[in-house]
Amino acid sequence: MHMIPRARGLSAALLALTAIGAFATSAAQADPVGFAPRSFISSTLAGGEPLVLADTKHGTLIYTSHEGTTHLYRNGLASIPVNWLFAYRDQVNTWYSKDNGKTWALSQLAGTGTNATGFNARPDQNLGFSDPDLTQDGSGRVYNTGIDLANDAIFSTSDGGVTWDKGTALCHDGDRPWLAAVGADNAFLSTNTEESGHEVFETTDGGNSCSTPFVDVPGAAHGIPDPGGDGKLFWNPVLKELVEPNITSAGLGVATWKRGQTAFTQQPKVYKGNIFAHWPSLGIDKAGTLYMAWDTAPTGTFLGGQGCSDSVTGDQPNTQVAPPNAIEYASSTDDGRTWSAPVVVSPPVTGHIQFWPWLAAGDAGRISIVWYRTDRAVDIDCAPVSLTIKETTVLHADGAAPSHHVVNASNGPIHYGTVCQGGTTCVATGEDRRLGDFFTNAPDANGCVMIASGDTEQGNNVTFTTAPFSLPIIIRQNSGPSLDSGVDCAHPTG
Repeated sequence: MHMIPRARGLSAALLALTAIGAFATSAAQADPVGFAPRSFISSTLAGGEPLVLADTKHGTLIYTSHEGTTHLYRNGLASIPVNWLFAYRDQVNTWYSKDNGKTWALSQLAGTGTNATGFNARPDQNLGFSDPDLTQDGSGRVYNTGIDLANDAIFSTSDGGVTWDKGTALCHDGDRPWLAAVGADNAFLSTNTEESGHEVFETTDGGNSCSTPFVDVPGAAHGIPDPGGDGKLFWNPVLKELVEPNITSAGLGVATWKRGQTAFTQQPKVYKGNIFAHWPSLGIDKAGTLYMAWDTAPTGTFLGGQGCSDSVTGDQPNTQVAPPNAIEYASSTDDGRTWSAPVVVSPPVTGHIQFWPWLAAGDAGRISIVWYRTDRAVDIDCAPVSLTIKETTVLHADGAAPSHHVVNASNGPIHYGTVCQGGTTCVATGEDRRLGDFFTNAPDANGCVMIASGDTEQGNNVTFTTAPFSLPIIIRQNSGPSLDSGVDCAHPTG
């Protein structure tokens, strides 16, 4: 009498085991990392030095980029879009998307006065065409920054980028600000000041003002000093301290600061060679592990794109073959006080230069690194190259046996031309600085990688001229493991 139920039970058990086995096999054979075709945020506004952020509290994506002033390429000025001139407001560009990137809207300041129409936000709160950055505090408020060579602004939004309601255009003066956020209405801005070198300033009111937590001269306002600070600023929520790249003649490391300290503390160096980019990139995973990625500098007589003074003869471009270089990273569980051995994620590739890595982190041990790769190994400051975007998602990045695979994320070139790394002088000398000094990646709401880059491939088909500035693009991961554990970006559930 009980044989039939037992048989049914056995069959059910076998079916369950078969299903589990199939699921395990499917999970083990997850789709490889892949990316969808690029999508343009705008066809008329500039897109150099872009960043993108997923605001999971308000369900939006926020994208920002350089307004283009010091990224204009002289050879393309004849085709400059009328919309760019009409929309110019001496503010970094900011867009938001309420439909996960299907459509984008430019942030606008509501108002009917001629001084308000067309602005992203009030000019007294947001002023400066260059050097954007994004960060989000514990309450969900997102901060951005911009400079115009006379001021560092900090401003913020509490509705996912639709409106920017708080800020000051005069947090400080300086160059290349970076942001890090902490609790509600609390954020930090680092900048290279004219009078005191690299310092960090704090806001505790959502960006309406910048306080001075450290004063070393009576009556003089100063920030928190970090003489070697250079690169994106972070707040480590596990160790409860600020951390930023610190570059000295001894090499690359980080500097840290805890509340109550009067200055940043320089930590041991992890890499003692030179790098090609202006700064290394940092990321912190959800367990508090710190990661640093960098590009090694080509050696020998090749100077690495820092200027055309290394021309072979006279004004002839230096087209000598350059030694290949690598992309590397290291990890630290104590904010750079001790480091793992460097891990090479992309070894030297003969005939190519690899540069400007950027790192994003997710769950414990999961990071993504993106970088540009040239189609030939020459002095990119003087000789034209074609650029593609490479990406690698590293699993177990905090352990002794990390796994990763390099993929072509851009599915074709995003730039053809030289890449001037000489700063604002590039425009004056007529060199090509349309990409700025960096590009970035970040996780979306599912932990899938979003890549923000400039794109100069869209020339004018009527005048057959090149574009005067890069256009902002986003490239989304659509398969493979995300930075959130257990999520395959081919089948995200969020």
